[in-house]
Amino acid sequence: MYFDNGTSNLHVANGVFIGAGVVYLILLVLYIWAVVRIIHRSGYSGWWILVGLVPILNVIMFFVFAFKKAPTERELEYLRGAAGRAPQRY
Repeated sequence: MYFDNGTSNLHVANGVFIGAGVVYLILLVLYIWAVVRIIHRSGYSGWWILVGLVPILNVIMFFVFAFKKAPTERELEYLRGAAGRAPQRY
């Protein structure tokens, strides 16, 4: 009679764990890349993503970024004013 000592199941479990870890790291890198691009398009430095690591400051900066005019919005209003057009309100 043949009894399995469980080593093959351990190898399968390790493979699944490593595979899930690789997928997680790929998704994490893609998420960080996308967030940095969004921050850049708003006119801020991509390094602001590091604020997310500071516990209370991340919530404060979230609200600051949500309600403050972005540099790109200020520039657009300036250019529209220079061209003689009234700024649009969103």
